[in-house]
Formats: sequence, structure tokens, C-alpha cells
Amino acid sequence: MSNKLGTKLSWGIVLVLLALGITQIYVGNTGLGTGLTAGVLGASAGRYIKGQKIKKLQAQGLNPYDERAYYIAGKSAYATLSAAVVISALFVLIGSIVGPQLTVNLYNFLGICLAIMIFIYIGFYYYYNRVM
Repeated sequence: MSNKLGTKLSWGIVLVLLALGITQIYVGNTGLGTGLTAGVLGASAGRYIKGQKIKKLQAQGLNPYDERAYYIAGKSAYATLSAAVVISALFVLIGSIVGPQLTVNLYNFLGICLAIMIFIYIGFYYYYNRVM
């Protein structure tokens, strides 16, 4: 995929998500609509700022794509995957012990698990960044 096509595709997805958020606000589901709209705007602003920093570094003749950063990201991703397997096994073990006495909304549980994995990844990334 070319760079221009990828950029157009990502901005198209951003516009679709923004339209979906605005539609949800209009329909009356303000919680989802506001969260979706704020998330899309925040992510878009972050991507724009990151793109401007990369262009600035390239204009100065520096390489913004550091091999060390890719190496650290790869090690943290592998460590996160390994930790997630252990944590998932513990959740299954605890779930088999607690059993049906505990009722959980699966969507909330999935969101909590995803948040935990992101925090684990960030922790490993900063750990490997400090150590290496």
C-alpha cells in the first residue's frame, strides 16, 4: 500500500468514526457518542503532532525511525504476549474456582483485559528502554 493511499484510508476511517460519534449523540446515546468523538479527535491530534515531528526531524536530516526503538518495541511486545498468556491462564483458573457465582458483563471484561494488556506493554516498553 502506498503512503498516500494509507493516509487517505486512515483519514477516511477517522471521518467515518467521527460521523458515527456525532450520529450517536444525535440519536441520544450521548455517552458512546461523546466518548467516540473525543477519542477520534484525540487520536487524530496525536497522529498529526507525530507526523509534524517526523517531518521536522527529516527536514533536519535525522532518521526518525530509530532501530533501537523498533528493537525495544519488539521485545516489549513479546514480553507482553508472554505475560498475557500467564495472566489469561490465571483468569481461567480463578474463573473455574469462583464459577457461576460471579456474573460479569463480557464486554466490560474484554475492555478491562485490553486496558491491562496496554498497561503491561507500556510498562515493559519503559523497562526495556531504561535497561537497554
